[in-house]
Amino acid sequence: MVKLMLFVMLLAPFKSKAVSDTTIYHTLKRSRTYLYYPQSVERFYKANGYKLAWIAADTIKTHVWDGMLLLDCVRQYGLNHEDYHPKQLLYPELHKLIKQNAKGEAAALYDIFLTDAIIRFINDLHYGKLNPVYTAEKIDNGLKFKAYTELMLALNSNDFDGVINSVQPKAKLYLDLQDHMRLLVGQRSGDCYLIPQGLIRKMAINMERLRWISTTGKKVHLTLIVRGGDVISYKDEYHQDKQLERLLYNESTTNKKHLTLNKIKSSGL
Repeated sequence: MVKLMLFVMLLAPFKSKAVSDTTIYHTLKRSRTYLYYPQSVERFYKANGYKLAWIAADTIKTHVWDGMLLLDCVRQYGLNHEDYHPKQLLYPELHKLIKQNAKGEAAALYDIFLTDAIIRFINDLHYGKLNPVYTAEKIDNGLKFKAYTELMLALNSNDFDGVINSVQPKAKLYLDLQDHMRLLVGQRSGDCYLIPQGLIRKMAINMERLRWISTTGKKVHLTLIVRGGDVISYKDEYHQDKQLERLLYNESTTNKKHLTLNKIKSSGL
């Protein structure tokens, strides 16, 4: 209820406001085929009056660095950095746009790609990247959980990361895995000879499955949990870890973006 009231307050100034920045409006129309969640991005900019959300002069506070740093750390959430426009969101370009206080098409394009990347990150944290029920298309068409409203709340909060992190599953199994993943990938990231990458990937796979459980309520087969700080592995009786790993890390030879629900039911994923 509190979030809903805050969201209504955020939208209030923009309800009757016309397009205030035609640059954002037209750049968005031209770039929508390159976006993961074009409808969600359009809803976001329509709500904020088609203004730049991230790019501003150094004298104006935005959460642009918070957003960029969050994307740098997606591995700590069991996700893949390549999925969040890394070729478009380059730090040298961002520094240049901020220094010049740019407001043209280049600034608009960077702003739009960063918005799309964070919206995808929020959806991946909440639903999972490969959710068999809630595909990107279905999510973008509109569901009860709306990533763009969560992003608006984060941008208007003093705790940007906290708002984003709150969209994750609340189950203890997930939170224990998340804490252990953050420990291994963050604090112990230099121990490259002590932490097998296979373990990191297996943890990521099971975090993905737990996101599916949280949003679909379907039974999902887990092959690893963390209990009391110890990693406990189970037999992969369905032999699906490797298949899911390839999809999660964009290494699949197929063009399928999502596992089908029928495949999950038949394989025990």
